[in-house]
Amino acid sequence: MVNENRMVKADTILINGIILSISADGTRAEGEAVAVADGLILAIGDNESIQQYAGEGTEIVDCKGGTILPGFIDGHLHSALAASVFGNCSLFEVSCTQEESSDDAINKYVAEMEHFIAEHPEQAVYRGTGWDRAYFTGGYKNTRWPSRKDLDRICSDKPVIMESYCQHALWTNTKAIELAGLDASTPDPINGSFTRDENGYPDGTFLEMESKALIIDNMPRYDYTVEEYKTSFLRFQDEIALPSGVTFVNDCMSTENYIEAMKQLAAEGKLKLRVRGVYLLDNINDTARVAEIDGRKGTDNVDDLFGIETIKLFFDGEFATIEPYEQEAIESNGFPEGYCGECFYTDEEVNEGLAKAMETGLQIHIHACGDRVTRQAARGLAYAQNKTGFHRRNVIAHLMLVQDDDKRIMGENGIICNVQPRWMVYDLDSTGNSEVMFGKKRAMEFYPYKSLLEAGCHVACGTDFPVIPSMNPFEGIETAITRCIYEGAALYAPQFKGVPLGPLDDPTKECVGLEDVIRSYTYEGAYQNFMEDITGSIEPGKSAELVVLGCDLETTPADEIHFIQPEMTFFKGKLVYQK
Repeated sequence: MVNENRMVKADTILINGIILSISADGTRAEGEAVAVADGLILAIGDNESIQQYAGEGTEIVDCKGGTILPGFIDGHLHSALAASVFGNCSLFEVSCTQEESSDDAINKYVAEMEHFIAEHPEQAVYRGTGWDRAYFTGGYKNTRWPSRKDLDRICSDKPVIMESYCQHALWTNTKAIELAGLDASTPDPINGSFTRDENGYPDGTFLEMESKALIIDNMPRYDYTVEEYKTSFLRFQDEIALPSGVTFVNDCMSTENYIEAMKQLAAEGKLKLRVRGVYLLDNINDTARVAEIDGRKGTDNVDDLFGIETIKLFFDGEFATIEPYEQEAIESNGFPEGYCGECFYTDEEVNEGLAKAMETGLQIHIHACGDRVTRQAARGLAYAQNKTGFHRRNVIAHLMLVQDDDKRIMGENGIICNVQPRWMVYDLDSTGNSEVMFGKKRAMEFYPYKSLLEAGCHVACGTDFPVIPSMNPFEGIETAITRCIYEGAALYAPQFKGVPLGPLDDPTKECVGLEDVIRSYTYEGAYQNFMEDITGSIEPGKSAELVVLGCDLETTPADEIHFIQPEMTFFKGKLVYQK
């Protein structure tokens, strides 16, 4: 593929590489060299043919046989929470064995926060991020929820607020509850819940978005300032995203201050990657919020660097499933017989609420894990699309469990599946949590991938960072191909080595090929964001988002792919990272 306009000279030419890029029709680009001019891909081809674009000022980059990829697109993460990663007490590294109890986990988390408080006496609000609710929901000894009293013993005069790693739960001390104005008369939220003591007073654990909002929306100085978001995002961009080869991110939990920070960074020319945010709709029945979003659309967009085209909804938090949880989990958690988890909405509310939201003309992005709510989301989107006539590349994210009929519905209705390949492994979370809650048969069927492709679905990838603290795409690429946890990863143990996560009768059923996952991480991410004509593949005329590796990805053993780190990352033709 060579551009016929021989008068244009390249700013940069990459030579001696191996181009690995999949286009819209599924074909692979052929070539070993790329010419870039004015931020766009001018031509691709062999080394000899590309030389015609070399001029006096052209920079020649020798890739030395390394793979040249399109910039990676993380279609579902929480870059706003980089502020938590860089500025909060990190709880991600705390771990427990199944021989330990909930109290052991609580004591470890409290010790981490106590140390952080001692080192930061100036802070008005103490925040922590990364505790794992699995230690308190079955599979461990003497399970109980964390209490405000556990945190009161290390700090009673300032609010302490600790977010779970999945961002679906808060654990607070009494001061935070007091400052938020909550007491025993505070009603339960429609979606979610909070623990209460014997007198009905909030006891410190708040589950799901509406419950969390009771604290967040009423807590002075809880959110980060615009300047704090700007500072943390620039660190995230330069220290995490670009070294990983990521040139486009979707933030799926955007606060107002974060949105303003991104608009300012874009206007100031400080973004070295594209960012998309979301408008959160905490309750699908909130028609006033839908009207507010409708009147706001387009007003937050700055060039092609930052924009919001999406409404984000949560349909479950604790995995609403079709079949009941395992009896052991039901008993240890005190659930009612036949418990299947809780959907936030009825099917009728979903159908009509999605139709109303869809009339804004914005894309819908739904968090759904259990197969009950995945069914609700898939069929609700299909209903709303047919009713309104709007087909805005709607998205369902996570897809822990999916029934075959619902895969077909998503494929037939153009619903995008956003998956997290790094989760597609058999590990300590599988045995300590998933198997306990759902049984081994269902746990081994978690996180389908290949069957979604076979159903005709568009499949894009994300990391859910910082739920997965690393957003290195090569970890996701390896696990999508092998479905095996690699040595050294969090939640690895020797008994899991070489054991794929897959149906018991066909363990490798959901493994995909290298080109499949590359397409999901690049072209499909661009497609999800209505940007496939601009980026997502290495083709003449597209924006020059390029990642150069120091190795041939296709000859790298599958179980060594997670070690790969990019040598260079280009955004709009400019070198924005060099190893």
